[in-house]
Amino acid sequence: MRRQILIVVILFNFFSIEQMNKKWSSLSPASQFIIKSVLCVGLWRFFYTYILQPLKFPDKILTKIIGEGTILFINLFGRRSLPKAYCIESKYGGEVILVRANHIILRIGDACNGLELMLIYVGVISLLPGDNKRKAAYIGCGLILLMIANMLRCAGLEWVFEFYRPMFETTHHYLFTLVMYILIFIGWTMYINKGKFNAKG
Repeated sequence: MRRQILIVVILFNFFSIEQMNKKWSSLSPASQFIIKSVLCVGLWRFFYTYILQPLKFPDKILTKIIGEGTILFINLFGRRSLPKAYCIESKYGGEVILVRANHIILRIGDACNGLELMLIYVGVISLLPGDNKRKAAYIGCGLILLMIANMLRCAGLEWVFEFYRPMFETTHHYLFTLVMYILIFIGWTMYINKGKFNAKG
């Protein structure tokens, strides 16, 4: 009796999985992409909120890297007459502080380290069809460029805050954020167009 029940359960699971595969195959590529995207976002939010965020990983490391890079650009392109700026970690955590002549010139929080933007970029390319080597190349180069762009964004925000303070909120929440999304869209477009070119070749 137990053996018969076990056989029934196995057959039920087999046909259920087979039916799910058939339904999945019947969906359009666009529908499959949307479903995969929703599932990935949900899994990431759960994993990040309950595991990574309490550990401050990779936020702490990434925020520190963005802070140090921002300092590099501030000192490189800033006025020569001004003292050199430097970056310190906040004793409360969750941010780095950019300082010049013992005065705070900018704070970069974990929310501004670009992690979410990089994940959006990586997630879409990962779900798009294509060769894994080409995906790895676009993801690697794209992440480096996005990090550099974020450093320049933060350096630009410091410059706006220092010399055009009334424009700070607009540039922070809209203008520079829009530029970052445009860069991500350009990366996706290049990947897709390159794939079409290779397919024709």
